[in-house]
Amino acid sequence: MPWTTAWSKRLLNNPLVEESYELFLGWSFEGTLEQNLEKGLAGRYGNLGKLRDVSATLSSRLRSVESARALIVLAKAGQPFTDWRDCYRLWVGASEEPFRSFAMEWLYAQRAEGRYAVRVEDVQPFVAEIWKSRRASRPLNDYGLTRTARDLIRTATSLGMLVGGGPARTFATVVLSDTSLLLHAHLITEIEGSTARLVDSPLWRLSYMSPADVHAALLRLHQFKRLRYDVAGSLQQVSLPHQSALKFAEGLAA
Repeated sequence: MPWTTAWSKRLLNNPLVEESYELFLGWSFEGTLEQNLEKGLAGRYGNLGKLRDVSATLSSRLRSVESARALIVLAKAGQPFTDWRDCYRLWVGASEEPFRSFAMEWLYAQRAEGRYAVRVEDVQPFVAEIWKSRRASRPLNDYGLTRTARDLIRTATSLGMLVGGGPARTFATVVLSDTSLLLHAHLITEIEGSTARLVDSPLWRLSYMSPADVHAALLRLHQFKRLRYDVAGSLQQVSLPHQSALKFAEGLAA
């Protein structure tokens, strides 16, 4: 399945991580997206405007339900929320801009350079630069610049990359469970198109993992026979236990 990255500022307005998890818990693969949204959101909001906004946001995020199928299966299989959120973060980061660039480029680099706190004013130069490169014909005013920076921080917090609730957030410590690591390995392989690109894929940055971290994690999974990882000098070969992330998720649910 080909992967595409969509630019959508709407999706930053409300990450809806918990709502997505609960929606997936009761998901019916026999129903349409609209039917699942209607059933999953029924009675959740007393305000009709709020209901419409949430429904529109989730509908936009799930424009390709097939790409999210593994995540739906994981939720229905009872994967703990924190582990599921780690997998959901990968899916969101792989498919949505400007969060993808913010997380994989700015957050990852700032953490590596030793930054402790993240504030709105720190993120504004990144927002201005990426907006100029991607949306030169639609410049942001000062309010839009501030709001987009704030929304990026809020999304990163909801997805477990930052922690805190005040104006200054700090970097979270992300530790993937073995199940989440395996889902990452399968999904990143699908997105990259080959296991040859797995170790060095920048998508691991969504969990603050460098190629050296990935190498160590794969060696450990190999030791416990969860996958096969052969290393000879600079040559690396990964053999995954399933053909796709969906097959892996279905194996857990069986």
